[in-house]
Amino acid sequence: MKDTSEDSLLMPEAEESGLIKTLNSMGTMTPSPDAFSRAFIEFAPKAPGRSLDIGAAYGVATLPALRSGASVIANDIDERHLKILFNRVPVEHRARLELAVGEFPDGVNFPAGSLGAVLICRVMHFLDGPQIERAAAKVMNWLTPGGKVFVVGETPFIGTAKAFFPTYEARLKAGHPWPGVVENAAAHDPKRADSLPKLFHLLDERTLGRVFNAAGFGIERLELFARPEYPADIRLDGRESVGLIAVKV
Repeated sequence: MKDTSEDSLLMPEAEESGLIKTLNSMGTMTPSPDAFSRAFIEFAPKAPGRSLDIGAAYGVATLPALRSGASVIANDIDERHLKILFNRVPVEHRARLELAVGEFPDGVNFPAGSLGAVLICRVMHFLDGPQIERAAAKVMNWLTPGGKVFVVGETPFIGTAKAFFPTYEARLKAGHPWPGVVENAAAHDPKRADSLPKLFHLLDERTLGRVFNAAGFGIERLELFARPEYPADIRLDGRESVGLIAVKV
């Protein structure tokens, strides 16, 4: 990896909620793994191949997966995040860590059938519909039979998307394939405009289920879940995130 100044290797201070901003205005990292990320961490050491953490940021899932004994490829679009992650990894675990800089899904590739587990946590909501379809197809190709993908994304059921919700509902009724696409994230969350990209894709279980079914996965778990750790203005009614676990059969 390229040399990076020491200043850029500092992980930002956590906000009052515990969320930690990324260095590239691509959202935040949660202070601890959610239930679906914990399922990835538990599965990773017994997966039928190496594990891949997409959008690893500063290592909220990579670090505990390494501690569990897994071999992990940590991917992120920003090499500074991976530098910070690497420095946080105990020396005794570094031999089982590989760093992969690149933008998912189109900027990274792995050999077919080479992976046993893939985590895509809080990344899919930065992709448009065709990118999400390509992502599912790529992960299907990368996984070996018996391998699993773990996905977590934000939903339309968050407090900052209240103004967008009527649009989402209208698109649902009209049969729109991607009802949760927000073309201007700052419009529904001006408070965090400086930490969000322009496009934000609020996902529901119908959308994720359709995409991963179409890619050939067998879905083991798919549900909306609460985010008690989110700031009060983002929390709504316990459906703030959507999670999926699917297997390549």
